[in-house]
Amino acid sequence: MIAAPGDAAYDSVSQMLPSYHYSYLVGVLIFWVAWIVCSVLGKRYRAEIRWGSLIAAPMALTSLLFVPQYWSPPSLFNLDQKIRVGIEDVLWAAAVGGIASVVGEILLRESLAAMRRLSRERHYAPFILIVVVFVALEFWHPGKTMDNTIVSFAAGGIALAYLRRDLLPLMLTSGLSFTVLYFFLFLGLLFLYPQFVQRYYNLPNLLGIYVLGVPIEELLFAATGGAIWSVAYEYVHGYSVLPEG
Repeated sequence: MIAAPGDAAYDSVSQMLPSYHYSYLVGVLIFWVAWIVCSVLGKRYRAEIRWGSLIAAPMALTSLLFVPQYWSPPSLFNLDQKIRVGIEDVLWAAAVGGIASVVGEILLRESLAAMRRLSRERHYAPFILIVVVFVALEFWHPGKTMDNTIVSFAAGGIALAYLRRDLLPLMLTSGLSFTVLYFFLFLGLLFLYPQFVQRYYNLPNLLGIYVLGVPIEELLFAATGGAIWSVAYEYVHGYSVLPEG
């Protein structure tokens, strides 16, 4: 555990925190701080971070599949309990989508260059594959939505890397860097709310592997989703990436 009642660090912080009912919202705000930092550090990528956030936000509707099977988070107006989609879900999806879309490029200091082609066709095969694999797995294992999501992201990532080998270095760097960032942001939430996982996750349905209290599913989601989302903008718009200089 990161902290626990009785620890001096926990006790001093816990007295200033909202109750656990707002813990998910606090976690979302932690991710939005990271979003703002990425926006400041990567000024030239602001179009990407906005695009990533806008496209990812509606994906909060997938919460319908995750609640209560994967977890049952607290939410404003108890929306997650009532309709299985809350305000925090939308804000979290938008923050994660924006961060994942640019964190790799910020680290690699790469700029976008339009691919020089006479005709640039837009095709969405990797993303269609993600949906097809996910739906198939949901019918096969309907009680394992997070696992199905991870596998479908991995399948889409392999297809995308095959079609656009030039994007593979960015995918790998982004997947790793986003996972590390996601991990530390989650640790920040656990420092403030040490019982968050125990209270709100469906523990019997998890793999039971934790890294400093963070479920391994969360890290695998970050790795596969981060790899896909980091190059979605480039892939859809037909851009290649070139090192600065």
